[in-house]
Amino acid sequence: MGAALHIVPPEERVRRMEAAESLANDPQAQAELALMARVRDGDREAVIGIVERYQDELIGFFYHLCWDQTVAEELAQDVFVRLYNARERWQPTARLRTWLYRIAHNLWIDHLRRKRSLVSIDAERGEEGMRLADVLEAAPQADPDARERDAQIRERVRGALAELPEGQREVFILANDQGMKYHDIAAVLGIPEGTVKSRMHHAVRFLRDELADLVEQSS
Repeated sequence: MGAALHIVPPEERVRRMEAAESLANDPQAQAELALMARVRDGDREAVIGIVERYQDELIGFFYHLCWDQTVAEELAQDVFVRLYNARERWQPTARLRTWLYRIAHNLWIDHLRRKRSLVSIDAERGEEGMRLADVLEAAPQADPDARERDAQIRERVRGALAELPEGQREVFILANDQGMKYHDIAAVLGIPEGTVKSRMHHAVRFLRDELADLVEQSS
């Protein structure tokens, strides 16, 4: 019996064609594809180049998910290990950053299965797009009462973000903290772009409602 045919849905074919065209017209993407081709061929210097370019960014991504620097660094290191181990299966169909975040997403899911750790810090505030991190990272106050108030605010924010469903929280961090476009988040998570927009909308609305008094105080 012959192998079963794998039929790609029309919308997926369109997405792949658009992605390929985008890669072809992006010099940076082409440079990264060439770098990954070297990694596929076992070039360790190319791996070092990727680590140097994306290490801090990935540590930041994991840190805003788990609020633990040690865990964030370990997970970021694991991303590069998995990247190297999977190098022979790599295909030039997506941006390097997208592929790295796919690996990061899978690692985070694995981590959650081992230990739930649902915290984060950043959120959009109002239509102007201000971030709660700007409030949280203000200079330390000399006034003991002000320091205590700041600590209480941080706990409120962390508590609100911990209540977000995991899917909404990861979309929120990728969009707000990592600066990813919705179509890139969709590629990372393997979900439709409309789902990404919906999750982001619900996350922002929830956080605005939960932290409305903090937003008013910082206005």
